[in-house]
Amino acid sequence: MELRKNLISCLVFPTAPVAVIYLTFALCQEIWADSFYTPGEDGGEVEPTLALVIIPLLLLIVAPLLAGLTALTRWGTRRFEPGAWWRWLMAIPRVILAVVALFLFVLSSGFLMGDVLGPFRHWQVACAWVACAASAGAFLFQQCSRLKE
Repeated sequence: MELRKNLISCLVFPTAPVAVIYLTFALCQEIWADSFYTPGEDGGEVEPTLALVIIPLLLLIVAPLLAGLTALTRWGTRRFEPGAWWRWLMAIPRVILAVVALFLFVLSSGFLMGDVLGPFRHWQVACAWVACAASAGAFLFQQCSRLKE
């Protein structure tokens, strides 16, 4: 049972957000290219590199940090009699890391959509928003349940 829970946790974060970033890129590549990419422009390759490589790497770095906080919380609960101070001590870095990870994910996905406010004009953007919302919702649910542990 513990292996199944850990596998699902790994699929929720970081696997799902990274997959959604690449799905968004694949779906909205033409929209993004029309909106943002200017051939021959200096620095025109920086934004897609940030959105496709660096932000997923940062999400992969944040994942073990959140897992370490979970392990530390569980260890502290078994070792000590945790009070309100222990919950706050573990909650503050978890919330900060979760907000940063969620912000990076939404920023990257939004950039790759090309037309963030165009889900009624482009079916690709609507699909990207649904995938982004499902992944972000699962991540938020996971982190809230970890805060309640």
